[in-house]
Order: sequence, then C-alpha cells, then structure tokens
Amino acid sequence: MTYDTLKSRVRGSVITQFDPDYATSRDALTWNGRKPISSVCIIVRAQDARDVQEAVRFAAEYGLNVSARGGGHQFSGIAARADMVIDLAALDRMRIDASSRTAILEPAVTNVRLATALERKGLGFPVGHCGDVTVSGYLLGGGIGWNSNAWGVACFSVVSVDVVLADGQLVTATENDHPDIFWAARGAGPEFFGIVVSYQIRLYDAPKAATSLVRVYGAQSMAKVSEWAESAIARAPESVEFTVKIGASPIGPVMAAIANVFVSDARQAAALGADLWRDAPDGALEVVGPMQTPISSLYGMTGPSAPRGSRYGVDCVWSNVGFAESLAMMLRAVELAPSPNSFALCALRSNARPSPDTAAFSREGRVFSTIYGIWEDEAQDDANLEWLRLSIDRCQPFATGTYVGESDLDRPGQSLPRLSPDALARLAQLTARHDPSGLFSPTLPTRDLSAA
Repeated sequence: MTYDTLKSRVRGSVITQFDPDYATSRDALTWNGRKPISSVCIIVRAQDARDVQEAVRFAAEYGLNVSARGGGHQFSGIAARADMVIDLAALDRMRIDASSRTAILEPAVTNVRLATALERKGLGFPVGHCGDVTVSGYLLGGGIGWNSNAWGVACFSVVSVDVVLADGQLVTATENDHPDIFWAARGAGPEFFGIVVSYQIRLYDAPKAATSLVRVYGAQSMAKVSEWAESAIARAPESVEFTVKIGASPIGPVMAAIANVFVSDARQAAALGADLWRDAPDGALEVVGPMQTPISSLYGMTGPSAPRGSRYGVDCVWSNVGFAESLAMMLRAVELAPSPNSFALCALRSNARPSPDTAAFSREGRVFSTIYGIWEDEAQDDANLEWLRLSIDRCQPFATGTYVGESDLDRPGQSLPRLSPDALARLAQLTARHDPSGLFSPTLPTRDLSAA
C-alpha cells in the first residue's frame, strides 16, 4: 500500500512529509503558539467516519501509531505526536432534539456553538469554559464546564459514543452495548483506545436567569476573601459556581472573585446573589454586577484571557484542603511569574454534586486550581516552564491529582495522577484487549516512512 492508495480511499485529504504544505499543516494541528516537537508524518483530514476507519486500517497495516485531533487545544500538543494524525475538524455536524432533550454531536463542534444553539431552544449542557474548544477532547477527558456543580462533569451526560477501534470497526457504545468501551470513553482522555466520531448527550433546561457577580480585591485581602468564600459556598446551592481569578496588576497580584448563578428565576438569582455577598469583605477595588450572563455570553468574558497565537504552559491541581491554602499558592505563583500575562484560577467546589463511579473519570476535589503561563517570546520558554513546574511542585503535598484537559503532559518525571488506581488498572486491561498492538499509544517509537 502506498500514500496514493490511502488518498484514493478517503474523501478528505492526505498530507505527507513530502508535500510542500506539510510544515504549515503540522503546526496548525496545535492551538498553542508553542509548538511541540512533532513526529507526525501523515495528516489525514477526514471528511466522515468512514475516512477515519480507512485511515486507521492503513495505519494498522503499516504499523504506525495514531492520534486524533479535534481542536488541538490540549496545551501540550498531544495531537501532533503520532506517526499519523487524523484531523477531525470537518466532522462538525450537530443535531439537537428538543423533544427528547438529547443531541448528536460530531467531535469538532465547539463549546460556544453548542451553547448558542441550545439556548435558542431553551436548553443547556455543561459546556467547557473555553468557547473554541471542541467537544472531542473535552468530553473524552471528562469535561469540567459551566454549571457542572449542578449538572455534573460533562462526560456523565454522554448517552452513547460511536467509536472507531484499532481494527477499523465502528461500534456504538452505551451502558448496555460495549459497556467497557463506554466506560473508558468518559474520562480516559488521550489514553483512550479508539477515536470517537460521534457523541449523543443528555440536555437540561437552560438557566434563563443566569447571573454573574464580580468583586476585585488586592492580595492583602486573601485571608478575608478565602474565609468569606468558604462560608458563602458552604451555604450556596450547587447552581452557584465560584472562582477566583488571580492576575498581575501595577499594584501586584489582584483577585477577581467571580460568582456565576445558574438559575431560571430572576428573583431567585437576585436572592442568591444578595446572600453570597452579604458578608463579603470590605475594601473591594471594583464591584461588577449582578449582570445577566447566558452561558454563551460568558465566552466574551473568558476569551480575552487566552489569546490565540501566544505561547502557553498550563497545569492544574485537584485538592481537598482549605481554600485559603490553595489561594495562597496561586497568589504566590502569579507573584513570581516571569510573564505579566500569566494568571491562575482557583475554583471552590464544596457545593458540587459528587461524580458517580461509572466512568474512567475518577479524579476531582473540592478545590480546582489552574495555572496559565502565557508569554510571547520563544526565548522565554524555559523560564516560563520552569516557573510553572516549580509552582505545581509547591502544591504537590496537598494535591489529590490533576485533570487531563489542562495537564502539563510534557512534564519530565512523575506527574500528578489523572485517574484513580482502580480506573488506571481497568483502562490498561481494556487497552490490552482492544488495542493490543498499541495503535493509539503515543509512547510507541516513530517509524521511518520514507519507503512508504
């Protein structure tokens, strides 16, 4: 079999290392301006599930390893680290059934597109916090999204998945059909032993009176802010999402305490907001809201913090310690950051609905802390990555794990666990059964394809 044979078998396009636009196409696989060292030799831009099947069969025949690329948003660039990358960008169809409150999504549907379409029909889903992230990697890794305290981690609202396996077979997995594949597709992330080409999801009533409230404080108010947050969120319902964003400013690190209230009744939203802020610390530098913020509009608030084209290093930590300890660590990280564009998030989830143990997703905590290193100059890569990793190291004594969607997968040595020991063991067994040759393993050595 030759490249021409593969090209004749797929409706989409095939780009090899010998094509003039190869380097540009390879770099475009990764959203991060900091491109990974890539081993990809073949890029298949699939047009449909059949193309994915044909590409997988070709790879299996020639002993190539494979990765799937949805939106290329994982900051470590894992989509570009296999011999063959199957680009799913053209698989972006979406069908919403309001009567059954379900939707069929292909992998390249973005969070903002889904949120906007659902709101037109009075429906909602725990879409991710970044609008141009696609549902592919988001759902495969779990999905910590808007209103997930109430609706749950997104993967637990997946009803079925259509998966291309290592032999090129296309199967539909549900709780009853291929239940092991269904279990793994909800949380295994890049360690999943197949390519999901379609998701069916369960939908919810839209929070028609969604409201946001923000208070900004200087770093010296950290103890008072953390004490107030612990008290306020402990009494708040699960429809309240609370995050502190820590960023640089001329006066040093500042904390924006952000409360998003996801309810359908305006009077309830006002009452919850008033209760949250009733004992908030004095001395706020700025007060914003309450303001109406449908989920689709929230992307206008989060988007500017992550500009396309910048260089990124990102990592995160789950923990069950007090909010003050986590917030102090994030403040210190931002204070020491080499780049003024870097920031941190610290979400208090003590009112979150516990996740069931029915999926590979198996790491979470009451506090979720994320550090975003953002810089422009390639010469500053080493300094920013060293800062990021030292900042995470300081959190390790109280960390319970990490979330694959925002993990530093390039980190040398032992990283924080992404799955529980039981889930990891079960996933290894399933991988040995469904992908015995390691077709989807990113750790396999790359091949010399010059003779292909």
